[in-house]
Amino acid sequence: MLTGGNDEEQRKQLTEEWPPSLLIQGGQVFDPEGGCFARLDVLVSGGKVARIAPAIEAPAGAQALDATGLFVTPGLVDGHVHAFRWAHLISLDVDPLSSRSGVTTFVDGGSSGSLQFMAFRKFVMERVRSHLYALLNVSAIGQMMDGLKGVDAWEGEDLRFLHLDSAAEIVDANRDVIVGIKVRINTGLPSLAPMAAARELADIVRLPVVIHLSPAPPPFRDLLPYLRAGDVVTHMYHPGPGCLVDSEGKVEPEYVEARQRGILFDTGTARFHTSFPVAQAAIQQGFLPDTISTDLTLTNYRHITIDMPTTLTKFMAFGLSLEQVLRLTTIAPARMLPAGRGHGRLAVDLPADIALFALESGKFTYEGYFGDQLHATQRLVSRGTLREGRLLTPEAQEPMPFSFMR
Repeated sequence: MLTGGNDEEQRKQLTEEWPPSLLIQGGQVFDPEGGCFARLDVLVSGGKVARIAPAIEAPAGAQALDATGLFVTPGLVDGHVHAFRWAHLISLDVDPLSSRSGVTTFVDGGSSGSLQFMAFRKFVMERVRSHLYALLNVSAIGQMMDGLKGVDAWEGEDLRFLHLDSAAEIVDANRDVIVGIKVRINTGLPSLAPMAAARELADIVRLPVVIHLSPAPPPFRDLLPYLRAGDVVTHMYHPGPGCLVDSEGKVEPEYVEARQRGILFDTGTARFHTSFPVAQAAIQQGFLPDTISTDLTLTNYRHITIDMPTTLTKFMAFGLSLEQVLRLTTIAPARMLPAGRGHGRLAVDLPADIALFALESGKFTYEGYFGDQLHATQRLVSRGTLREGRLLTPEAQEPMPFSFMR
């Protein structure tokens, strides 16, 4: 069995060489469309899935990977990370995340605006091995002020950078990788001009708006007129004034109205953007996320958020099933991505982006940013990630080595 690093010889063969075929045997294969598992083998050839069936006979020369006791899933999709490495201070490298988490496809959550997007594309997106897409920040300067110690400033405060002509031109030149328009609605934002600009830009380029929600002001009800079906609200379980639930823990009516109108809700879990009590109360009332994402950065990958398996473990502790959390990180977020690329699916003739997981039983405690704790009796653990048929070697994340970062 491949156990995430113990069988070094097997791992070396599967990463340094590309065998004519690879047979993943005996795992519980997840079908996200049906939402179910079945004990099946998966044959990979030439970087694509060649066959999925019970008890496949290994072709001559094939490498075998024993997945007995493991869950075999499509490579996961994390629809909210920050990946503009070295330019956006808190962004990280997605490739080490992929090798250790089962995520093969990422969406950058608006780190760059029109001024820097081509640098992001040329020097990051086209160089990483992971599949990487992006939301374009409605502000031309993107989130370039993030992480600078002693500076509390946000891109939405300076309306001069709501430069829609440049943003629209950048989108048109990069439609293969830009999948939405990001706007951060931070607490105390002086006006709703950034929200109005994001709506206008999204209508021009025919892409969804993704809004970063924060404690009021402004209240969520003031944002509703700008949102359309298919738009996304991230950080849905944030705490504080104007959050998803009222003081008695009941889901607020404006959020129910938004869902009824087809507006989607994403976790954007992060650190202070998620309250365990808010999430638990909302989920108990049936207000589940439409997608689960991490909002991973250099500020949270070592503690609180950590990675996607840890995030999914928390949502299982909130009451979701393994099948539910896997759907919310495969076909659900993949709907925002370009069609025909096979993200979030495991099927014949699609790229062999595959994740292997174990489900461990025990007593596990997770710390929240606000001092609260979440107790779990099982946790999801990555046991390997394959991208286009190659098993990824675990990599370490390189920290940003500067003292001026907060």
